Amino acid sequence: MVLQGHLLYIDITQVCGIGCAFCMYADKHKTGMSMELSTLARENLARLINAPDVKRVSISGEGEPLNNAKAFHEILGLSEGGRRSEFITSGFFPHDKMAAFYETTDRIVSGKGDTCNIRLSADSHHIEKVKWRAHGFSLDYMLRCRPFGLSFSFRSIDTDRDFTRRYLMNELASWGIEARIEPCSILEDELVVGDERYSIDYKNLVHPALGALPGYLDLEGYIEAIESKINKRFTFGSLNPPPQANGMDVTVKPNGDVYLYGIENQHLGNIHFDQIDWQWLATHVRENQLIHTLYTQPLTDLLAQLDNTDLLRAIVTKVNNPYWLIKELSAHAGLLEQWETA
Repeated sequence: MVLQGHLLYIDITQVCGIGCAFCMYADKHKTGMSMELSTLARENLARLINAPDVKRVSISGEGEPLNNAKAFHEILGLSEGGRRSEFITSGFFPHDKMAAFYETTDRIVSGKGDTCNIRLSADSHHIEKVKWRAHGFSLDYMLRCRPFGLSFSFRSIDTDRDFTRRYLMNELASWGIEARIEPCSILEDELVVGDERYSIDYKNLVHPALGALPGYLDLEGYIEAIESKINKRFTFGSLNPPPQANGMDVTVKPNGDVYLYGIENQHLGNIHFDQIDWQWLATHVRENQLIHTLYTQPLTDLLAQLDNTDLLRAIVTKVNNPYWLIKELSAHAGLLEQWETA
């Protein structure tokens, strides 16, 4: 089993004061923890980050990662050079503080020959909660300051493209920036400013409310859109366009616990207590029957093997996102067990 082109997700905090109604981690935000790096954690993360098969390091949180900017910059400092990272944020800081954050980030990554893409949330769930909006400010900063190691993009946690398009166009216009939107696929637009392009990615809303807006994709439609974008059947793991093999998606939680992304019912270890590297993680993928099945068999085929009961239909409708499906299925005896022998 070939595994290459891995993604490393590092969640650095549970703390958040934004208060998005949709958030799956809302119960952790007021009393949640933030990541602090022990000596062993630094060694493990450095080993994972600098492995040649890692295509990107994505730093975010079960809360707002700007609340632990210190850990973010410490993690960037573990790079030995030539690394691609991203930082997913609402950008809620006041603009002077946001500019200082960008300057520090650019100084760290450009000094190592790295790059960091700042992915700003641009959906109705976040925008209405944030006083200091970073979208127009950030592109104005980009055009004025030309940071060497930074880039910017936008993301939405749902497929309400009309809201995101309208908001970004109006926000940029308020900063005197002329732009246009070019559709690319069901899950992607490009924001065009002069000769420069900034991607806009759309995800599927987890646990959509009853009566959600028309145009939201159901789970099957979302998987089909991912498959069309990648030109490959959807399995768990880091999906890479053919002919490249897929890699691993690894998530490190704020307390240091390590999981494979979307398979959080299978605890693998902890960066503060265990020696962790990609070879050790690959052993779990190859030898754990459930993980191996999820990494090698298309999810829609696996779902078709389960009895089409009211319970299964209710779970699929409720979750609406493949990366939250396993957690929900694991709460019901007998469902995931069928895949362990697939």
